[in-house]
Amino acid sequence: KFYSNNRKEKLGLLKGLSIAHDENVTISPLPQDVLIVWGEKDGLFLVEKAYEIEKLMGKKARLEVMKKTAHVPQMENPSEFNSIVLAFLVK
Repeated sequence: KFYSNNRKEKLGLLKGLSIAHDENVTISPLPQDVLIVWGEKDGLFLVEKAYEIEKLMGKKARLEVMKKTAHVPQMENPSEFNSIVLAFLVK
């Protein structure tokens, strides 16, 4: 049930993530720092996708991969997730 809600919006997200494989699409470097938090065991979006997105976003992107965590790191390990986000924000 968790993944069946908002199906149309989720399909849009999936479509957007496919840009990593489209050589005609470029992303302008962002002026601000960007934090990407990903679960190492994510079965929906493999961790390799996170590295592709980090590379696409440029030097201001920082990827944090949470060990033993799947698709919803903020719910699966909220303490570690919060520590990662807080460390990023105070940087």
